[in-house]
Amino acid sequence: MPLDVPAAQRLVVGAHLHPGSTSCGAFTLRGEQVAFRTTAAGGRTQRERIEEAARLVDDVVTEAGVAAVLGIGMTTPWAEVHHGQPPPLLSDVDHDELRNGLRERLPHPLRLEPNVRALAVEHHWWGAGGDDVLTVLVGRSVGVAQMRGGELVWDGPGAGGLVSHVIVPGSGFPCACGQVGCVKATCTDDALLQRAVAAGLLPPGALQRDLYPASDTEQLQGLRRDRAEELGRVIPLIMSLVAPGETTIRGRLGTPDEISTCVEAIRLRFRALVGREANVRHHGGERPDFWARASAALALDRYLASPLEHEGGRASRGSPVPVP
Repeated sequence: MPLDVPAAQRLVVGAHLHPGSTSCGAFTLRGEQVAFRTTAAGGRTQRERIEEAARLVDDVVTEAGVAAVLGIGMTTPWAEVHHGQPPPLLSDVDHDELRNGLRERLPHPLRLEPNVRALAVEHHWWGAGGDDVLTVLVGRSVGVAQMRGGELVWDGPGAGGLVSHVIVPGSGFPCACGQVGCVKATCTDDALLQRAVAAGLLPPGALQRDLYPASDTEQLQGLRRDRAEELGRVIPLIMSLVAPGETTIRGRLGTPDEISTCVEAIRLRFRALVGREANVRHHGGERPDFWARASAALALDRYLASPLEHEGGRASRGSPVPVP
């Protein structure tokens, strides 16, 4: 007898703190959007950002129906604190502070993870990913997460699989840790931003998004192409260590040509290292609810691990705790 999952009777909610906004959405177990809200970041402190997130999640849960919601997934932007130039962003909230602040206000099961782990889970359950997939997220940091046999590996409090201080072959960029050629100093958006400002390509105070302007320049394209080749030298090293069935590169790397340059460089280097072809591709995220949906996949993953526990809580759940 064919079976299917329920629609609006069982929902998962996901929320994400972005430097410029907070987003939250409710989704069916198939990943279909039921509700979605986003609001500009108005908080000027960590506590205010947490309050914003709690209020937005509460609004979405109320709209979706408190009893229908099985759980909430929340992603932190990055798994490491950013110091110096560029400065920390308002979305760089403390993991424990965020978890405790949300649990004080929301009665649902909560799963809080770094963003790269949410992407790995979303790709597995809703993105037709296989059973052994390495996800590499390139942005302000470079993080990795791996789904193997339907479960996330490298588990632990705040686990994000950061590879910040792996050495990029051939890189001469000094890192604040004292090494030369670290991924953090070579391949991240933060590193590119520092080089762009130092070269006069962007003004002081520019943000990471300014590396990808609508009116592009050859100089910025050159920085991004160099980064694509640097990723092509270091990501195959990681792949050779964890030996995934496939690898997915996530993040805003630049133009389609720059993305192709990165993927091809990874394939060439991997072939030279291990003598076989790499199953690797870039997976974009163009949906408006991209991060909320990825966060909701965390709640789905937790539900599938213990459905009876969640169903019991759903059946007995009353009204949500009001947010002052």
